[in-house]
Amino acid sequence: MIAPRKRPLCVKICGITRPDDAVAAVAAGADLLGFNFHPQSPRYIAPEDAAPIVAALPPQVRAVGIFVDADPAFVEHALAIARLGLLQFHGSESRDYCLRFAVPAMKALRVASFADLDAAAAAYPEGWLLVDTADPERYGGTGRSLPAVPVARELARRLFVAGGLKPTTVADVVRRMRPLGVDACSGVERAPGVKDHALLRDFVTHAKTA
Repeated sequence: MIAPRKRPLCVKICGITRPDDAVAAVAAGADLLGFNFHPQSPRYIAPEDAAPIVAALPPQVRAVGIFVDADPAFVEHALAIARLGLLQFHGSESRDYCLRFAVPAMKALRVASFADLDAAAAAYPEGWLLVDTADPERYGGTGRSLPAVPVARELARRLFVAGGLKPTTVADVVRRMRPLGVDACSGVERAPGVKDHALLRDFVTHAKTA
């Protein structure tokens, strides 16, 4: 059996593109806000446009920059411009790549099944991980979920679960997996990059009370 978490659940809202959505996510109780700097994403935001949104965040909410196999110089540029507190790498980045920057990094693992998680995580023995549903064309935000199953405590304590999570499904995932955190994107949207504020509130409440 998996032991309960020793810290409160961390909730990440990803794909922030608008200031009012950031305000709503913070008001709902989100701990991390994700800004997608992958140009091919429908939720892409330039570091220069993310910077004023990040600057307005309260100290307890950390901004996460999301990248896919980006040139390190671009990551450094985004770090400097947007004052990011955490990096998320969603491509084929190596462990050494993830560790080369001045702020902590979270490596996203795209899997077809949670049965593949241990093998995928083996290449990244330290730091936070995010597990998402594999897709041949898209890097996150697919709206597709995987059936939740228990995972080992050592892995759960550094794991964020993503992949099609919604207010109606997140509590079951939290109860079954007891992860460090959960990540929502399409499940709290009216359109790509446009958040539904009622869904935001419901998602955070259901996640943190599970």
